[in-house]
Amino acid sequence: MYHFALSQAYQVILRDVPADHVLQSSEDSRVFKPVCWVEDSILPEPPLKLQNTTNSFTNTQMTAAIQWSCQQLQREDAIYHGNGIASAKRTLQYLKYICLHPDEPKYRKLRIGNKIFQQTIYNTGARGILLALGFEELYGYLECGPGSGKCLGLDRIQQISNAMMIVNQTLKIMQDESSSDIAQPQGGDGYGRAGFGYAGGMS
Repeated sequence: MYHFALSQAYQVILRDVPADHVLQSSEDSRVFKPVCWVEDSILPEPPLKLQNTTNSFTNTQMTAAIQWSCQQLQREDAIYHGNGIASAKRTLQYLKYICLHPDEPKYRKLRIGNKIFQQTIYNTGARGILLALGFEELYGYLECGPGSGKCLGLDRIQQISNAMMIVNQTLKIMQDESSSDIAQPQGGDGYGRAGFGYAGGMS
């Protein structure tokens, strides 16, 4: 077991995978044995499960993970002006198509090798939003089940709609900060990313 402290309030733990525990694809019945398990209280990975049992990722956990990922988008936008806005817009576009076509699995299967997807989603905080919604990385794609022509249930559509509301609120905040030219990444002291004081206030 290994501990990694990313900040005073945020730590992740690497653990060995317990015997007989697996990850199950939401696309079909395939199961996978991870090499290790990442215990992350803020942005949990899809839950480990025993064969023939179920495990749930609560709506509260999902919302917390999405909000954390959106804060990361704000940090990225403050550092690389416009990147967070582009990521939020692209995320909303993907999620909108999923909600508009809940019976079309192709809209829930995103190719990781796509250059635009890598720049705006995969290598940004936006990937955390998709992971929180249950997307899983399988064979070069980020996928969100069910597959095989099955339609998304109303509860999943509601979860995605709620995520869109959070992302849209974050987008408006970033656009307002961009227009006022006062963008600062959110941090522990409310000013800077690592609590080193606000811009112009350091001697």
